[in-house]
Formats: sequence, structure tokens, C-alpha cells
Amino acid sequence: MKFKISLIVLLLGFVSGAVFAQYMGTNQQSGVGLPFFELTYQHRFDADLKHHRLLIMSSHLYDDLTFIKSDTSGFDTQFEMLFAIYDKNENVVMMRTVNRKINVPSFDLTNSREEAVVLKEEFKLPPGEYSLLAKATDLITNKSAKRKIKFTFKEFSDKPVALGSLLFLQSVTQDSSGQVVDYEPTFSNNFTVKAGIFYVYYDVYVKQIGQPVTLRYIFKGEKRRSKKKIVEIDSMITVVPQSHIFSQLFTLKRERLKRNKYLLTVEAIVGNKKAQVSQSFSFFWSTVPSTEEDIDLALHQMSYILNADTLKKYLNASLEEKKAFFERYWKERDPDPTTAKNELKDEYFKRVNYANTYFSTMTQDGWETDRGRILIKFGFPDDIERHPFEIDSPPYEIWQYYTLRKTFLFVDYTGFGDYRLDPRYYDMEYDY
Repeated sequence: MKFKISLIVLLLGFVSGAVFAQYMGTNQQSGVGLPFFELTYQHRFDADLKHHRLLIMSSHLYDDLTFIKSDTSGFDTQFEMLFAIYDKNENVVMMRTVNRKINVPSFDLTNSREEAVVLKEEFKLPPGEYSLLAKATDLITNKSAKRKIKFTFKEFSDKPVALGSLLFLQSVTQDSSGQVVDYEPTFSNNFTVKAGIFYVYYDVYVKQIGQPVTLRYIFKGEKRRSKKKIVEIDSMITVVPQSHIFSQLFTLKRERLKRNKYLLTVEAIVGNKKAQVSQSFSFFWSTVPSTEEDIDLALHQMSYILNADTLKKYLNASLEEKKAFFERYWKERDPDPTTAKNELKDEYFKRVNYANTYFSTMTQDGWETDRGRILIKFGFPDDIERHPFEIDSPPYEIWQYYTLRKTFLFVDYTGFGDYRLDPRYYDMEYDY
């Protein structure tokens, strides 16, 4: 794709010494000709008090769709989205297909990583155990990509109070009465900047109408280099519902959130009964970090692309010098200075954030682990072969990078998810 090729060329031109283009290889899940998509869902309650509502949302970047020249004007693409819901016995209980046709006026838009199509589909389901298969098919190339999630819906109408799942939003549109009429979800529970408003949207069920409900919001920030979580915000409000089911939109200025990784717990309290739901979220660096702790963390996370002397120099520098270096470093490597977004920086810290979310252990942040380091350097693998329950060996994973001709073996010797790179593959990491 045009965008990806130019990104690699820029990296080769900007960086000397280590082969930085390898470190910042293109995301192997997105931008490689497959109709990759982001997926998120929200659990809500149905007004009949017997069913649950499952809201599925998918996001499809223009850059991950194939456009062809239109017979009339501009460029066209078409894709199909299949949503299939299975019960615990793998029987299909619901299926829905959505087709989308898109026309854009210019070729540049066909490679956009900012413009996207967002689909929202809702399903009504009784209590039970389910799995969802979401499959996107590019109808121009007939290539497909799929995602699968599992979820369980429990009986709620006999409980005094219940909560749906938390949905983090980027933006919200409300009507004159304050009701939410449209919104943009985050998809990965990651936020790019600590500016503007932080939104949380969810459903509350109460058995008795008119009885006060206390809603408590507890934000716990994770302290760096430890898994200890510190309560930063503990806020409560009381509402008196006029219906069994009502939606809540909680807003907070993002500037109040000082750390990069959080666990939000929402409690709904009726009398001496309580319902609780939790969800983690995080920030990655899209703008220059503003505090000493943040800038130091960002510089440490750049250790895979900075030489040791440079890292040491700026870790010992003043706050203003650190911020100036951070801004200068990424500005010099911006693949498209004409836009406000620095795609290279965003991609790097998205990988850091992904590693922190999925690879963190009891003693290390995800970006510091072996899997995190390889992910940050080389991007997402073309294929992961997982062996979590082998009889004669500890759990292990094999990561394949076909285009880079690299293979990595990670072994969990402890059984606690601490996967280490097998020493026989050390040379593969630095063999260019």
C-alpha cells in the first residue's frame, strides 16, 4: 500500500546505525491487504426485563479496504460484515449480514488511516453462554478477516440492582434533554491524549423504581514498576430512577487522570445491596508528556530505539529539556509533517500500550517483557502458534514473521504467563 511503502522509506532515510525500519515494521494485522477491523461490544438490558441487549461495534479503516476506480467519479469499495452468535453448544442462534458501499472523491482518501467506517448492530438475547463470530469480507478481493469473543449473560430481573458493561467513548452527541443520541467508542480502551472529556456509558437495572441509587466511581491508577494501584478519584452521586432500566453517562476532565493505566470500578448501591463492574483503560503518547513521571516513562519505553547514552543523558536532564527532545525526536521522523498526526509515533506507542495490556506480569510492565519487546520492534506477527496445555512441556508460543523471515519461541517456565524468549532465538532478534 502506498502509505506503508512511504513510511518504510522515510524510516530508512531518517535512521542510521540500527536498522530502525525493522524495529518499526508495519502492523501485521492492519495495512497488509486484509480487511482488518477493530471490534468492541457493550452489554445492556432490555426493557422487557427478560432479555439482554448486545451492541456490537466494528471500525474499518479506509486503508484496510480495497478501492477501485469508479465508473462515474472517485473510487469505490464494498465490504460485507457477518455477525454470527453461537450458544454454548456451538449452535447458531442469530446471524446477520451487513453490506457497505463507499465512494471517496480522491485517491489519497483510499489510503487514509484516519477515515473509517463504523458499524453498530444490536442483538436481543436471553440469559446464557454465547460466542460471537465477526467476519469482514472485502468484496473487491474476496479476502476475509475475523474476530471471536465469548460472553455470558446472567438473569438480572430478580436482583435488586445490576450493571451493564462499561463503554468508554471518544465523543458524545446529546439531545436538548441530555439524552445520548450518538457516540464514538474507543474500541481498544486506549486514549491518545489527556485533554478534553473522558466519557463512560452504561446501563443500570433496579428492581424497585423511585428508590435512591448511589453510583460510585473509583479510579485506580497503576504505579509504574509495580502492580500496586492507587485510588486517585473516588466520587459518588445519587439518582432516583423513574424506570427499571436507565442509562448513565459519566464525564470527567482527562487532565485529572495523571497516570497511564487505570482500573475504573463502578458500584451501584441500593440500600445494603450492591452491584459492581470494572474495566481497565489506558493512554498512549500522542502529544508530549507533560509531567516528570510521564516523560521519564515515555523515554524508558523508547529504549528499544534510543542508544544507551542518549537515554541516560535525557533521563538526567531537566523537564523542559526532556520534553523538547521528545518533541524534536518524533517530529524529525514524522512521515507526513503536513498532518497533525504523527503516524510513526502513534504506531510505536500503540504497540507499547498493547504490550502493557496483554503481556504484563507480576514483576514487569508488558513493554519490558520479551514478547512486548519483540512486538514493539517488529509489529504484530503474521501467525501465532499457541501451546498453553502441553503434557510434556511448559506453555509456549511460536511467533512467525514471514515477510521478515523471523521466528521467535517464547516459553512460560513458571506457568504464570511470564513468557521468555528461548535463548536459541536471541540471534534472530538482531540478525538483519
